[in-house]
Amino acid sequence: MGDPVGPCAERPTKRVVKQRIRNRIIEYLELVASFAAQLTYEAVAPIVHVPYEIINQWEDWTLGSDPWLDESQVYTVEEKEALRRFQVVWDRAAEDLADDYPALRQVQAMPVWDELRREAEFALAVFARRGRLPEDQEAWP
Repeated sequence: MGDPVGPCAERPTKRVVKQRIRNRIIEYLELVASFAAQLTYEAVAPIVHVPYEIINQWEDWTLGSDPWLDESQVYTVEEKEALRRFQVVWDRAAEDLADDYPALRQVQAMPVWDELRREAEFALAVFARRGRLPEDQEAWP
C-alpha cells in the first residue's frame, strides 16, 4: 500500500485538535445562549431532547480536557475564567434538570436555565474577542 493521499494524509497536531475543540465549544455556547436556537434545533431534530443534548454536549467537549486548565494558549485567561463560570451554572442546571424528559419550553422557564443562557452569552462575548481559530493550522497569539 502506498502513502495516504488527501486531507487525511497528515494527522493534525495536538494544538490544531485543541483549536477545533475550542471552535466546537463556541458553537455549543451559541446554542445555549439562544432560546430561539434551541427551539429551532428541536424543530429540525424532533427526536433529540434538546435540554439533555445541551447537558451532554458540554460533557462531550470538556470531559477529560478541562479547557480552563489548558496551558497551550488555545484559550486566553479570560476565556478560561468564562468557562469556569459557565461550568458552575452548568452543574446546577444539570442537577436541576428532571429525569422525565420535560418539554423544552418548560425547561426554558426554569430560572437556572435562563442563568445558563446568560452565562453562555457572557462566555460568547469573551470568545468573540479572538473569534474562531483555524482548523487546519496552528494559530498563536
